[in-house]
Amino acid sequence: MLIWRCKMLNVASFFSGAGGFDLGFKKAGYNIVFGNDNWEKAAKTFRRNFPESYFIEGDIKDITEESLKKILKERGIKKINIVIGGPPCQCFTRLNNNKLRKDDERNQLFKEYVRVIKILSPDFVVMENVADLLIRKDKKNRPFKELICGEFRKTGYNISYKIFKTEKYGVPQKRRRIIFLATKKNIDLSFPEESKKITKVGDFLKKIKNLKNLKNTEIIKNEPNVLTRIKLIPPGGYYENLPEKFKTKKIRDGKLVTVKRYGSYYRRLSNSEPAPTITNNYIIHPTKNRYLTNKEKAILHTFPINFVFCGKTGDVSQQIANAVPPKLAENIAKHILKINQHP
Repeated sequence: MLIWRCKMLNVASFFSGAGGFDLGFKKAGYNIVFGNDNWEKAAKTFRRNFPESYFIEGDIKDITEESLKKILKERGIKKINIVIGGPPCQCFTRLNNNKLRKDDERNQLFKEYVRVIKILSPDFVVMENVADLLIRKDKKNRPFKELICGEFRKTGYNISYKIFKTEKYGVPQKRRRIIFLATKKNIDLSFPEESKKITKVGDFLKKIKNLKNLKNTEIIKNEPNVLTRIKLIPPGGYYENLPEKFKTKKIRDGKLVTVKRYGSYYRRLSNSEPAPTITNNYIIHPTKNRYLTNKEKAILHTFPINFVFCGKTGDVSQQIANAVPPKLAENIAKHILKINQHP
């Protein structure tokens, strides 16, 4: 078990979702004191998989200094060493029109994150979000990256950030995420090094031997016309690989034209490559003519095979899509121990 000054490190997480961030830190030897999220389905999943941890189900805006101190006192915790979390990213992703979403209140939730950090005063803070945050600005045309770093510095933290390519950190998908790392300690901030090995889909899906013995394995039944198209998609291919007669047509300016689609539409994975970013969209299995089950999505997200998600099929898919890949979180957790080994 990894330790710091002969004591297990205590972690508090916010915007916890299903607990992907928490799981990575737990695997690295940290103690997850409590998590927080306002989505009931995710809260249920967290409680099921982290029975030893407390969970605050509710809006972070409603969490008070008194309530946090009460939780720590009841659990015999004198100090939170690290706070982790990923404020909602939907408002920053390129899939949304930034001009229409500058007033999205979720853009400001990082300020609530900083507020609870001020209360807990941890030695380290880790914050995750989509890479597109780096190019987003608020309604006053101020870059969010500068606003975030400024808030942390005003609170007494040194802060740095990096875009992570998750396929180089043991996660078999091309997921781009920005990680902010902040500390009050007088140390140089750095990040774990990338591996030269690219993690591939096939190495993970082969871990699943029998879907019948696992939870979250519901298979989506496809209509005949959908199944026909799925069968025509090669490994690594998508909608654009379909014969012309199977592509969607629409009338535009009096002409019949073929509709263009995003790269995730009718996307089939390849066993020899990383997956694209796992989202709430359907993804075709690399060798079978069906969409991935949620269990398979979770495996590609590096959740362990025995991790159980609660809720309906769509709820589970969204929990997986929202989560920080546990393997990425574990890499970061171990690196924090490394850079702080000479306090």
